[in-house]
Amino acid sequence: MRTKFLMLALAMALVFSTMVPSIASAQMYGETLHLSLMGGYLFPNNRINVRNGFVAGVGLGYNFNRNWGLEAFGYFAPNLNDDRYDVVRYDNDVTMARLSALYHFDLNSNFVPYLSLGVGGNWISRDNPGWNDYSSFALTGGIGFKYFFNEVVALRVEVNDSYGFSSKQGNRFNAPMVSAGLTFQVGAPSECIDSDHDGVCDAYDKCPGTPAGYKVDADGCPITVTINMDIKFDFDKAVVKKRYLGEVQKVADFLNSHPGSEAVIEGHTDAVGNDEYNQELSERRAKAVYDVLVNAFGVSSSKIQWAGYGESRPIADNETAEGRALNRRVVGVFTGSDIIQ
Repeated sequence: MRTKFLMLALAMALVFSTMVPSIASAQMYGETLHLSLMGGYLFPNNRINVRNGFVAGVGLGYNFNRNWGLEAFGYFAPNLNDDRYDVVRYDNDVTMARLSALYHFDLNSNFVPYLSLGVGGNWISRDNPGWNDYSSFALTGGIGFKYFFNEVVALRVEVNDSYGFSSKQGNRFNAPMVSAGLTFQVGAPSECIDSDHDGVCDAYDKCPGTPAGYKVDADGCPITVTINMDIKFDFDKAVVKKRYLGEVQKVADFLNSHPGSEAVIEGHTDAVGNDEYNQELSERRAKAVYDVLVNAFGVSSSKIQWAGYGESRPIADNETAEGRALNRRVVGVFTGSDIIQ
């Protein structure tokens, strides 16, 4: 029976997906309300003497961003038979409620898998005069996915469990459930305009104008990899000594192993000296590493740039000798089409 229901639910989902128009850029958004209408099948454990049956549910949630959301959900399964009586059948009405935190795996696509974990309650109203009504606190958890056909409508499929604790009644309510339905996203942009074609709509893109093909994060900003180079320069000098060529080679090796990547060599200083001096010094040292990459390691100049930031981007406290040593650094920052997190 369970297998047949699962096959039926999947078949209905596939048929429905062919009937609803979809767009390639449809996705889930943060700061949106989500209304879900679900139907499914409940499999209560036999310790509470209730047979399997169909269940309907409605949920209202809010997504704080594209990963985290909070949702209140209620389910009702009416007229489920007792499982101990073959001659006289008594009905049981099962009600379940939960408040759950949802974590969505943002894949920058229509398909959004998620996990849920929450607390709630379970109630059974019995017609059988030989059994008392049942109520309990519950822990809930589930796994599922949403598939967005457009910016408003998504197919939702979920498998979850509600485990109830009842100190007075002894029995434990354990009711796995398989459900499917529709989720309606309220507050999303009516149209997804993606000017830089990175998969993130302009309304949510914090880094507009990303070069074509670059891998981006959920905010539309290029994913970066940073390599620190342990290079020591003489005072007021910008010459890379031979002993440090191995540090520069780290950048060349990364570029060679990631042909879709590009690099920016960044020079940084501590806060000793005036701003203008430190800015010029950081630029000279970044340019020196750039020259070694191009002239000694044969890296194409089209794949690498250099920039100096002076003392403007410290990573440690400039009030200590240890902190100043960390701030005097040259790093390679990589972006591109084959950079992964």
